Amino acid sequence: MAKVLLLFCDGIGLGMDEAASNPFAKFRSPYLPFYQNGYDTSLPHDGILIPTAADMGMPGLPQSATGQTALFCGVASAQMVGRHISGFPSPSLRKIIDAHSIFRKLRDKGRTATFANALSQDYFERLGERISATARAQRAGGFAPRMLDDLHRFNAVSHDFTNSFLRKRGYNVPQFTIAQSAEILARIVDEVDFCLFEFILSDQAGHKQDFEVALGLIDNLQNFLAQLLPQLDLQQTTVILSSDHGNMEDLSVKTHTRNFVPTCIWGRNHHQAASQIAAIEQITPTILKLLD
Repeated sequence: MAKVLLLFCDGIGLGMDEAASNPFAKFRSPYLPFYQNGYDTSLPHDGILIPTAADMGMPGLPQSATGQTALFCGVASAQMVGRHISGFPSPSLRKIIDAHSIFRKLRDKGRTATFANALSQDYFERLGERISATARAQRAGGFAPRMLDDLHRFNAVSHDFTNSFLRKRGYNVPQFTIAQSAEILARIVDEVDFCLFEFILSDQAGHKQDFEVALGLIDNLQNFLAQLLPQLDLQQTTVILSSDHGNMEDLSVKTHTRNFVPTCIWGRNHHQAASQIAAIEQITPTILKLLD
């Protein structure tokens, strides 16, 4: 049975091959060669990298709310609302997500799907309707979220791989290693048709222009990929890594960028999938075709 894992990495674009401003150019990870005029389209484990437009043909800097809506719904959301929208989804974007979420489309097809990240009850109570595009996309499909208790059962992962973020905020959750989170996510992928994982720290590092933190995040992300991919059945599973807009690839500015974002694809029918993706709004339709 075909499966798809979507690894959403917030705020990562294809930057210039300049080590002074682009941490990817300085680190030189074979898994994350995100520097223009120098990146290789071939990746470890027979992966392929596709430069992907994130602007949806609209002026201005691409933003999170519209970019994530495009990723998870397969629509040019910025065109639909007439502009790029930052932060969490606006009321108009919530309506788009509720109607077009990939989770809803998969539910209507009788397929199973999950968001692998653990969320807290406090998160839902505090934000109400202002939850993230990832959480809202899952809710639109009627699939139950994974909560902090799932971390204790080794049945969810955190966006930082180790749960350190949650522990610093006072939540009583176990400390994970990157290897443990890779093993947990591989097991979750095996249980469903479609799995979404969200990595958000890259966008935060980009806004803070924190080069050392950015280098550490690249190291963690490449270690995670190096341990995750061998545990997946890549004959049956397609893994797609992509982003909503550029940011951390250019730490000379605090803002997002108009750079293309990387879409990395491994596994089942990855060359076919790569040929269908030139813009972030084409990722959801490609996933649906892979699962059909």
